[in-house]
Amino acid sequence: MSGFHPCCDPSSPSAIWEGTPNGKIIEIDGIEAYISQPETRTSELPPSDSQSSNKQQNRVILFLTEGHGIYLPNAQLLADSFSSHLGFDVIIPDQFAGQARLPKNIVPHFPTGKEAIPETVPWTEDKNDPNYELRGLAVPLKENAENSDAYPFKKPPWWAEEGPQEFEAWKKRHEPPATDPILARVVDYIHNQYGKDARIGGVGYCFGGRYVIRLMGSGIIDVGAINHPSFFTMEEVSLLAKGKRLAIYAAETDDILPPEKRREMEDVLTKIGATWMSAVYSGTNHGFSVRGDLTVKEVRLAKESAFRGAVSWFKDWL
Repeated sequence: MSGFHPCCDPSSPSAIWEGTPNGKIIEIDGIEAYISQPETRTSELPPSDSQSSNKQQNRVILFLTEGHGIYLPNAQLLADSFSSHLGFDVIIPDQFAGQARLPKNIVPHFPTGKEAIPETVPWTEDKNDPNYELRGLAVPLKENAENSDAYPFKKPPWWAEEGPQEFEAWKKRHEPPATDPILARVVDYIHNQYGKDARIGGVGYCFGGRYVIRLMGSGIIDVGAINHPSFFTMEEVSLLAKGKRLAIYAAETDDILPPEKRREMEDVLTKIGATWMSAVYSGTNHGFSVRGDLTVKEVRLAKESAFRGAVSWFKDWL
C-alpha cells in the first residue's frame, strides 16, 4: 500500500471550519507551538508549582496534528474546544519543524467562472442544535451533499506527476528519528512549566496519532485519543501496557487504516491488557474529524461524536 494519501496533500480539498481561533503561537525551545488556554486562565503562562491545589494546572493536552500542521484553522479550533470543555491548557507543537504540509496564513483558493464559490459563504447558525455549544461552529446542515470539496486549495503545476514522490520524500524526513526528539523537547517544557508530576493527555490526528501511541508506549502519556491514525506499527502498539488507556476514532473508508489493520490493533490492545475503545463512523473518510466538511450530515455528526468521545475519555481517565 502506498503511503501517499490526499490527507497529506497540501493541494487537496479541505473544508475550513468557521470560527476565529483564540489561542496564540509561542516558542518552545525553538519549536513553534499553538497554545489554547481556558478563558479562566489569566496569566500568560501557567504556574510551575506542582503542589498547586488547582487540579487543572497540572493537566495538559498534547495535541499532535496530521500533516497540515499547526496552522490549519480546524486544528486550532479543535484545540480551543478541548481547552474550553476540559479546563486544561492544550498545546499543539510543530512536530514537523517548519515543514508541515500547509504554510502559515493559508488562504483558500476559489475557482473562477460562473460556478465560483463566493469568498463569503452564507453560513447559518442553529443555536437550537443540542450539539451547538460543543461544536462552537456555525454551519448549515445538509442531509445530502455531492462532495466535500468546499474549499479546494490550488494545486501546484507539478503536483500531478511529482506529488506522490514528493510526499514520500517528505514523510521520510519526519520518521521517528526526526520527530521523537522534537516531542521530547516539548514534553520537557510541559514538565518544567506545569510541574514534574503533570499528567499529559495526548490527542492525535492521522500522522499525530502514531506519535500519541509512541509516547504512550514510552510511558510519557497514560491517556490518549487517536483519530484515523496513520503509519504506526503493531510493534509500537504492543509497547502499551496494562494501565494505558486509548480511544480510537476511525473512518469507515480509510486506506491508511483499513478494517483489518484496525482490528489487528484492537487484538493487540486486548492481548496486552490495555484499556481501550474503538468507534467507526459510516459515511466518513480518512481525515473526517479534523478536515471533514461539516455541511455533510454524516461527517458533521461523526466529527462531533469523536470530539465528545475524546472529551469524555479525558474527563474519565486523565
